[in-house]
Amino acid sequence: MFRHCCLTLVSLAVAGLGCNQNAAWRQQQVLAQQQTQAQIAEFERRASGLDASNQDLHSQLAQAQQQSKILQDELTLVRRQLGDTANQLAQSQQMAKEKDEKVQTLLASTQYRGGAVIRPNNSLTADLSKIQIPGVTARQDGDVIRIEIPADMLFHPGTNSLSPNADNVLSQVSSILQRDFPTNKIGVEGHTDNQPVNPPYTSNHQLSASMAQSIFDQLTGRYRLDPSRIVVVGHGSNHPVVSNATPAGQQRNRRVDLVIYAESSN
Repeated sequence: MFRHCCLTLVSLAVAGLGCNQNAAWRQQQVLAQQQTQAQIAEFERRASGLDASNQDLHSQLAQAQQQSKILQDELTLVRRQLGDTANQLAQSQQMAKEKDEKVQTLLASTQYRGGAVIRPNNSLTADLSKIQIPGVTARQDGDVIRIEIPADMLFHPGTNSLSPNADNVLSQVSSILQRDFPTNKIGVEGHTDNQPVNPPYTSNHQLSASMAQSIFDQLTGRYRLDPSRIVVVGHGSNHPVVSNATPAGQQRNRRVDLVIYAESSN
């Protein structure tokens, strides 16, 4: 009986020990699963972060490529503009050369009314420095002095109607002509750009001639210059000093030139 009781107690102890071992094993398994799941979650988080970084890098790369394309297009445009500017400069130089040649030819053959011949006289060069008017350009052109007055300083846009500032400019010009060139032949030349004209004018030649005539009327009427020594010419857009390809060039070409010839003789 005692022995039986002892065996029973031993069996119960072994069974209890086995239960405790099974519980510990199950707990270890649960912990292992939890650790594995945590590692998987961490790997997935890192993978998501890498995907986001990869997408961001792709986006930055696409932006960089787009910016590079824009810069390349701008560089191509600048190169094209430089080429156009170089061509315009070459054309302007050629036109200036041709213009000088024409002036030389005209100076040798042109006669004014009454048989007075224009004779070359390089002494005009010394008088060039006497012409100092703000906004007005005076330059030697072959054997003549050419006073270039922007049309915007003289007229309302696109007309032969004098602006309020015209009197200030013309009074200075007439004073110089009377004081320093009292007997020289004077040409009044009207020039326009190549843009279409507005009514009542039908052509740039008509507009340029009317501009020149308005200045002639002022010089001979208000400022008392001798009309017999002044010639009026309208050139239209035939003699640009620069290319008409830009608004600045068009503005430069709209002008009235006062051409001072060498002193004439009968």
